[in-house]
Amino acid sequence: MDKHVWQMYLTELLKFEITRPTVILADNLGSHVSESSVDTVSTELFGILAPLPKNSTSECQPLDVGVMGPLKSKLRKKWLTEKSVVTAAEKRLAMIQRTIQAWEEMSCDLIRSSFEKAKCLCCNVYGESIDFFDSQCQLI
Repeated sequence: MDKHVWQMYLTELLKFEITRPTVILADNLGSHVSESSVDTVSTELFGILAPLPKNSTSECQPLDVGVMGPLKSKLRKKWLTEKSVVTAAEKRLAMIQRTIQAWEEMSCDLIRSSFEKAKCLCCNVYGESIDFFDSQCQLI
């Protein structure tokens, strides 16, 4: 993700999901922790951008901990069984469709357990457990 896409994510997507002062945890990708990102989060999202400690994303981010491996495996299997596409537009469409199908095959239990494994993201500032999912396994 480059600087432009990250800024667009912050100002055109994330901004509308945040309703109160918030700490945004980010990995140490240059575009995520740049001065302009810190300024954007501070002035437009009324939050604080807090980078995770270096080399800690595999321990702290739930998707890295237990979801991306199984998802990539499903994507790879689907890709190997698909017919070839030629144009860039066809390739993009095939990848989007493949990702949607693979994601829909992921179990809620797998995703929930990934959040539990990443203990640093599963409690509030008081140390109380937080359930990130509603009764239909949708992220809250």
